[in-house]
Amino acid sequence: MSKLNLMKEPFVDIYLDKNNNVIVAQWIGFLKPEDVRKGCSFMTRYIKDNLLKNHLSDHRQLKVLSKEVQDYLTREWFPEVEKLGLKKVGAVVADDVFAAATVNKVNKEASVGNLQINMFNSEPECLKWLLN
Repeated sequence: MSKLNLMKEPFVDIYLDKNNNVIVAQWIGFLKPEDVRKGCSFMTRYIKDNLLKNHLSDHRQLKVLSKEVQDYLTREWFPEVEKLGLKKVGAVVADDVFAAATVNKVNKEASVGNLQINMFNSEPECLKWLLN
């Protein structure tokens, strides 16, 4: 895979998978609401400027998502990127059952027009779905 590094922070690594034109965020640890907003704001601008359709959210190094982070994603970020033309968000879930449960809760509560959100146990499986 050819990667274009876009943002590197202690809490997230964001890059473009240039082969597939997919923006990828690898979230790390316990996320503070301001960290999530910073990473998501960056991705929003990049999605808008580059007319991207697919996002892979890698949660394998993620700990639990706070209620505030969950609410931000479901009420603000998903609707915002859906309006910009994002079609699919694929989440590669953490082995940690609590982290996976909070991600699953977010995905179920995200009532967004045509944005499809799905969870996967592996990156190749997620990428295959994003590209179909």
